[in-house]
Amino acid sequence: MLSLEQLQEIRDHLEASQNPLFFFDNDVDGLCAFLILQRAIGRGRGIAIKSFPDLKEQYLKKVEELNPDAIFILDKPELSKEFAEGVEEKSIPIIWIDHHETKTSKEIIKKTSYFNSLPSAEPTTYIAQKIFNKQEDLWLAIIGCIGDVYMPDFAEKFSKENPELLNSQLSAFNALHSSEIGRMVQMLNFGLMDSITNVVKLVKYLFKAKNAYDLLEENQYTKQFHKRYSQLNEFYNKQINKAETNFDSKSPVLFFSYSGDTSMSSEISNKLYYNHKDKLIIVAFKRPEKVNISIRGENALKITKEAIKNIENATGGGHENATGAMVPIDDFENFKENIKKITQ
Repeated sequence: MLSLEQLQEIRDHLEASQNPLFFFDNDVDGLCAFLILQRAIGRGRGIAIKSFPDLKEQYLKKVEELNPDAIFILDKPELSKEFAEGVEEKSIPIIWIDHHETKTSKEIIKKTSYFNSLPSAEPTTYIAQKIFNKQEDLWLAIIGCIGDVYMPDFAEKFSKENPELLNSQLSAFNALHSSEIGRMVQMLNFGLMDSITNVVKLVKYLFKAKNAYDLLEENQYTKQFHKRYSQLNEFYNKQINKAETNFDSKSPVLFFSYSGDTSMSSEISNKLYYNHKDKLIIVAFKRPEKVNISIRGENALKITKEAIKNIENATGGGHENATGAMVPIDDFENFKENIKKITQ
């Protein structure tokens, strides 16, 4: 966990900035961390990062457009040299808050104020909540932490006040799949898969929301959000059913691939791992040029690194039992062969 001095340093940066720009990872941990910090200081713009695994040069356009006096990067493991140097040329400070291992060079990291909760690796949402400790944002902190499969120390307090939403005696992984908070995680993850316009509307609504029930309520402000959730939840359940009916129960690996307009490999792999904790889960979303892969299971990180090490331009990383990877489409069969050799 970050020290009190580090938390205070981040808070000082936040309070000093009059026009902060937040770049956050395109998932619930990144979103909730941004919302907590934005609500705490009452200002700032947020941009969901869709590039993987790093914050790429293309996002310099947003820096030009919004002209911030400080940039906060949340829940992103890598930072591109081009982005860091582009911001440095404008003399804008970068405050980078994360909890993953990074391959970014020390030279680039030194261009930022870098805060990482490793080796304890508490989620970015947890760090954000600890900076200001606002009780009115506890519901966002819980959603973000459970979304990153982490049961925080303030879960018991939240659970006592909202027993219908969360049982803090559950593991974070079980809570993700069997509680109302877990359903909210999925709703927000699916909400982030909507158009930029609708994501902006959702963020504006969440900035003013008072509690978790505002998220569950369907009204004129959340109508599109609930509609999108319903559409994607139907697609999600179809993919789960396909995966469940087309795998070898005797194999140590449950391998499922799909394609289409919507990538939700992380959500699908989490659910399949919840259903089959004795297997290595690999879910691949196939695009014309590349394959995005989510891996869940024991030693997932070690397996991921081994499976991509001889594949040029492949990337991969994450947590010990939950990782993501990307391989060129032409090397997908090589990746599958590597997995087969590793798990034999």
